Amino acid sequence: MSNTELIAPLPAPIPEKIVRPGRDLVLDLVVLALLFLVVSLVVPAAFIIVRIFQQGLTLSALQGMDQTALLKLVGVDGIVTLLFIQNAVFVGLPVARVIRLQRKPPRAIGLQFEKPLRLIATGIGLGVLVLISNILFSSLFAFFDIRQNQAAQYPLFKGDYLGQFFFLMGAALFAPIGEEVLFRGYIFNTLRRIWGEKRWGIVGAYGLSAFLFLLAHSGAASEGLIALLLPAFVMGLLLAWGMHRTGSLLPCVIAHGMNNGLALLALLACVNGAVPCPNF
Repeated sequence: MSNTELIAPLPAPIPEKIVRPGRDLVLDLVVLALLFLVVSLVVPAAFIIVRIFQQGLTLSALQGMDQTALLKLVGVDGIVTLLFIQNAVFVGLPVARVIRLQRKPPRAIGLQFEKPLRLIATGIGLGVLVLISNILFSSLFAFFDIRQNQAAQYPLFKGDYLGQFFFLMGAALFAPIGEEVLFRGYIFNTLRRIWGEKRWGIVGAYGLSAFLFLLAHSGAASEGLIALLLPAFVMGLLLAWGMHRTGSLLPCVIAHGMNNGLALLALLACVNGAVPCPNF
């Protein structure tokens, strides 16, 4: 027997996992849409059912309740819980997909914070631009007597300062972090990588990521929806520019938080009777 016959043949190399970011992105968006829908229905329903039984009522009592009564049953704790779960999913899925499965560094979804002071200053400036944009749109739609009623969907009641505080934290902290990781960190950056060599690639990445951001807010109002969606689209474009310009999500989160926080503070001043109610 020759020496070569004593040597076992080498096993065939295991092929590396083929990464298809376009396919993965579509799959993830479908999963996210389903999870978003399920969570948006299940969490408020759970809080409503618990409070119905706590008050000694039956489920048939829901038939005579208006939107305000239902919002009181859901409560601020229900809405903040909903925001937390939704945005935990928005963060968790991109991290799992890009960092764990695709083995890319955190900076691939904007999780890098080099030169933090510069990033913070950029975020504040970007936040001012977003606020100016929203004020201009609000004035334009008010001129045509078009007003969206997003604020009417919130469980905010006069004198409930603790509930208002927790809602402010959810809207100005949870939502900006979750939505920026998803829409700018994951979707925008993935589209840039997929379409990078095409002439229209960067324009497409800006436009589609902003459109998906708009779509995610399409259920937030039942009246004057155009007055909510058009500013959301422009806001999506501005925040994508912040991600593109700096390579970091920090300016986007700061700008998004400024927009949500200041708008909600104005709304809370209205709810508590401190100022006349503005148009949202």
